[in-house]
Amino acid sequence: MAVVIRGTGIVGIEIEEVTQWIEEEIQRVLASQMAEPFWVTHYGANDIHHRHLVYWIVVRTDQEMARLDQDAELMKLLRGLLVASDYPVEGRDGVPIGFESHETVDRVTNGDFSMYWK
Repeated sequence: MAVVIRGTGIVGIEIEEVTQWIEEEIQRVLASQMAEPFWVTHYGANDIHHRHLVYWIVVRTDQEMARLDQDAELMKLLRGLLVASDYPVEGRDGVPIGFESHETVDRVTNGDFSMYWK
C-alpha cells in the first residue's frame, strides 16, 4: 500500500518505507530528550495488517524507562509521528510505542531480547 509522508514531498512509498521513516523520526525526536544511550527498533507484520507493528525504545536503566513511561507529552509527540507519516488509519491506533530497559531484559532473560519479546 502506498502512502504519503506529509511535508516530505515523498509520494507513493511502500509501507516498509513509512515504517522505517517513523523509526528514524522517533530516534531524531528522542535524541535531545534522553538522559542516557538508547536505540529504537520495530517488528511486526504490518504488510498483513497495519496494526501488526510495534516500536520499542530501549534504554539502559529501569529508572530512565520509568521516566519516559510517565512522560505523556513525549508519547503524544511520538504517536503524532504515525499521523504525520500518514500511517494507514485502520492500523494507527493499534501500533504500540513502548519503552524497555537493558536492566529489565538482563534480569528477566539474561539479556536475550528475542526471548523477552516473545
